[in-house]
Amino acid sequence: MSYCIKKLNRSCKAFQLLNPERFVQELMVLGKLSNSNIMIPLAYTLTARSACVVYENPQHGTLFDLLHTSCDNVLKWEERYSIAVGVARGLAFLHGCSTSTGPIIFLHLSTKSILMESLSKPLIGDFDLGKVIKPSKTMGTISAVASSVGYIPPEYAYTMRVTPSGNVYSFGIVMLELLTGRPAISEGTNLAELALTRTQSTHHDKWEEILDCRLLSDASSGVYDQMLSLLRIALGCIVVSLDDARNKSHETRYRSSRREFLNPQGNRRKAL
Repeated sequence: MSYCIKKLNRSCKAFQLLNPERFVQELMVLGKLSNSNIMIPLAYTLTARSACVVYENPQHGTLFDLLHTSCDNVLKWEERYSIAVGVARGLAFLHGCSTSTGPIIFLHLSTKSILMESLSKPLIGDFDLGKVIKPSKTMGTISAVASSVGYIPPEYAYTMRVTPSGNVYSFGIVMLELLTGRPAISEGTNLAELALTRTQSTHHDKWEEILDCRLLSDASSGVYDQMLSLLRIALGCIVVSLDDARNKSHETRYRSSRREFLNPQGNRRKAL
């Protein structure tokens, strides 16, 4: 078994959000979590200038690496679907945790903060940009998540607060990356805007243009329908929330996606 160590310096904005005592408390909470799709810290050290957190080392790198830097092996649709299911389960677990300050929210959710234990098993992790936090009225600062360009929901620009709804948006972008094979930002193109523009047509043959062409060559009709279903869920997750009512709608879409993903008797699971 191998391990990886993440070092946080005092200059790290995420580290600055918490005093040493609170930082230890957070790690203690995270260390007690038990979920097969969450990367759990095993140990830590804390000094006046830095902190080091120890994890098991997933053998397949990040989801970003598998999708966008691996030229030899293209992830199959069955693997991509399993990854989407795993991330949904991990987020559902975090958002369902009962703590003194509410659910646990992931600060930086992206394909770079999803580690791969296998080609089909994701771990929502804290290795690259990520840090799991509990929200409070005083910690909302967009500067702490500014590095996750392409995954930040537009409403963060004026609410200045990390929310479960924001995780839903980021999850939608991750699903779009799985469906299209494109990164969240590529050559100045925003994947969310591209997806919304390309899918304005009601004709599904137009929707096909955004899907990863490497998956379509030998896709069965059942798999193709499954891709379109996942695309609808992803689009629902990235709809911009302009007020509280639409935020609630955002959460409703996420709960609906959870039911579709996590129900082992659902048609989409059988279609694989």
